[in-house]
Amino acid sequence: MKERLSITTALLLVCYGCADQEPSGVSSAAASAGNAVVSTARLDTLIENPSDPDALIAMTRIYSELSAVANAGQDGAGVFIEFLRQKASLEECVAEEGSLITYDNCSVSNGTIDGTLSSSGDDIDFDLSIGVIGSGGTGSLTVHMHRGITLSEALLTGSITYDTTIEGVARYPDGLLFTIHADYVDITLDDVQCPLSGTLRVEQVIREESTGALEAVFGPSCGDVRLSE
Repeated sequence: MKERLSITTALLLVCYGCADQEPSGVSSAAASAGNAVVSTARLDTLIENPSDPDALIAMTRIYSELSAVANAGQDGAGVFIEFLRQKASLEECVAEEGSLITYDNCSVSNGTIDGTLSSSGDDIDFDLSIGVIGSGGTGSLTVHMHRGITLSEALLTGSITYDTTIEGVARYPDGLLFTIHADYVDITLDDVQCPLSGTLRVEQVIREESTGALEAVFGPSCGDVRLSE
């Protein structure tokens, strides 16, 4: 039997299509797919403001939205989001050398950020690890975000992988490793970064076993999305 993780936290969603409400007739997974594209298209804010915790929230939004698409809803998502909301100063542990940004044991609340971001033209590459210790010092969550995207004003391509490890939690006495991988295939964007065409493919793997993949095809208008497995 394929394993599913229960949804135990509200997911952060930005407004897909930049309207006040979710588009009529669009399922939660479809809306989350659109939200994931919008948030990914805003990763350039992290390049512009690498020491700003508000900019780091872009990563948590993508993580949460892809989790919703993959029906993961992992137990650690809420902890991960709250961790990066902390208003700690990161300037002393963030180094910028040309187009390379390095996080070196940056402490925020009950965890750390390590790794690199780099940009070249429209290309953004990332290799970041974020570790969080649970309340009372019990349990740990590690999220490794890696791969890269190509982002222009009107086009998004590339891939993002989140590898998550949970240890020291009673629910998973042997620990838990799961991965969410997303491919962004020729996604065109309007002037508010809403997808107009292209495809988002999301796959979830738990304990080295794929629990299925979902494909979202966008267009022809902002808010239009078709899902298939």
